Amino acid sequence: MIESKIDYYEKEFLHFKPFEHFYARIEEMKNISDYGAKVASKWSEIVNQSLRDEVYPVVHPIGQETFSLYVEFPTGVFECALDIDGATSLINKENIKPAVFEPSNIIASVDIGNINTDTSNIKTNHKNPVMVIQSKFLTDNKPYCINGNHRIYEAYRNNEKQIEVYYFKDLEFEPFFYDILSRSVYFLEIDYHNVINNERKFLND
Repeated sequence: MIESKIDYYEKEFLHFKPFEHFYARIEEMKNISDYGAKVASKWSEIVNQSLRDEVYPVVHPIGQETFSLYVEFPTGVFECALDIDGATSLINKENIKPAVFEPSNIIASVDIGNINTDTSNIKTNHKNPVMVIQSKFLTDNKPYCINGNHRIYEAYRNNEKQIEVYYFKDLEFEPFFYDILSRSVYFLEIDYHNVINNERKFLND
């Protein structure tokens, strides 16, 4: 399981300033190469024209299941909001099939901080399936469970033979972003990675 920093993240994410992060990345890209300057110019335009009125942190609606994926940047801890109900709708609409794992092979995706150890206070909610994402830019290229931590943990603890998991890698989970800032930060990190490493991976434009 993942060693948890949830308590730290839940305090620190409130202090994150998205536009300071955008401008820091833009400035760094601008000074690296001609390609970086071109990408930085594009992001300056996006930030100044399209993101100015966006509010952080996002307000999670009552009655809708979302998930806070905390991402550590040099500028602080960012709360990336994922729409779990929306992800389930997409799974059903696209008829996406789950992968089958031995619990011991997927338990590493579980953040211990997302497990309620008070068994008397666990509210069973299986309306949404077990989902794991893996992102080079948001999860350090490691699997991270965004829904169904308890189910994976219990399957592992009870030595069950297998568990069905909907597993999504970069860009596959892009539709899950609940708000524009989360989506924008994700694409910014892809562009930033491309500039820093002089690559053109994941995005064509």
